[in-house]
Amino acid sequence: MNIPDRSEYLNKLAKSGQKIMGVLPALYPRELLWAFDIHAAEVWDPPGEILHANAHLQATICPFVKKSLEFILKEPQIINAGYLFPHTCDSLQNLGTQVKDLIGVSLPVYTFYNPKGSFNNTTIKYYQDILQNFQSALEVIYGPLDPEKLQAACELSHRIDSHLLEIQQARMTDNLSMNNMEYFELMRAQEYLLPRDYVKHLEQVEILDQPVEKSAARIVVSGILPPPPETLDFLDDLGVRIVADDLLAVSRRIPKFAMDPPGSPQDYLTDRFFVLPPCSTRGGDLDERLHYLNTRMNDSRAQGILFDMVKFCEPELFDHRFLVKTLRERDVPVLTLETELENHISGQDKTRIEAFCERLFDLVSA
Repeated sequence: MNIPDRSEYLNKLAKSGQKIMGVLPALYPRELLWAFDIHAAEVWDPPGEILHANAHLQATICPFVKKSLEFILKEPQIINAGYLFPHTCDSLQNLGTQVKDLIGVSLPVYTFYNPKGSFNNTTIKYYQDILQNFQSALEVIYGPLDPEKLQAACELSHRIDSHLLEIQQARMTDNLSMNNMEYFELMRAQEYLLPRDYVKHLEQVEILDQPVEKSAARIVVSGILPPPPETLDFLDDLGVRIVADDLLAVSRRIPKFAMDPPGSPQDYLTDRFFVLPPCSTRGGDLDERLHYLNTRMNDSRAQGILFDMVKFCEPELFDHRFLVKTLRERDVPVLTLETELENHISGQDKTRIEAFCERLFDLVSA
């Protein structure tokens, strides 16, 4: 599958006159942007050395925030419609305040304060209010929202989700002939492809009638982003297949089950937010998240879990200790790696992965 290069693709879009907004991680109403003909270019781990961002941030801020600020300070020409800061964590919320009020950029800066906690009447009403507030902020610049465009955007979103759920299921049941690298390249392409282009790629994915040959070992990966390409390739070389994930950039942004086609756009957007999997950034219940992880392991027949932890990521670190402790008490093999979003894998981490995989192989052969 030939997925376009991110930088080349976005530069081409910008030169064509496409409105492009830089969107920080992770949960936001993408359909509203699409309805205003705004393309969301998500800013997760932009490449390049951190040179100027450290002057504005504490040393203990996570690399997502540092890399994002470095990207913004360079004033990339591809971003022409502003920046959107969802309330994923306090660090990203504070970054949005800095960019808007202290550092200052020439483009509009928007915020979207996602509700935290459970699905109830209060949070439903709150979410609908912030949807309306965000819509109103966009209408100031782009004029009244066309209801038909929002309906079409919700229908396109529903198509994407349906494909992603089918592909996830195929991955868990070995009905997908992709290695680790190819699978996550496809899943992450939604961060920068136009939705209509992304749908075309999803429609090209072949769901096999018969399972492919099973890998020697099967794992679930949890964290914010998938492990870097070098780690994914290393797992492939070892014969280890990532059969399911609990990643903020991937499965935590896909509904837990197939939703009905959109009726009222506002109801659809609200319902979609509250049927997403449990997540540390949404203040979810730890027991609920543990149950979700167990379900992912059982459905995919995985033998262990790899936690790929971003350094100083407070929401993930808060959940991590409880999850690891409980899983180990249940004799589930667990490996935790810490990353600062490097593109390489250290020799020490390779050794730890090999030792972890040896335990998985022992379980397979037992």
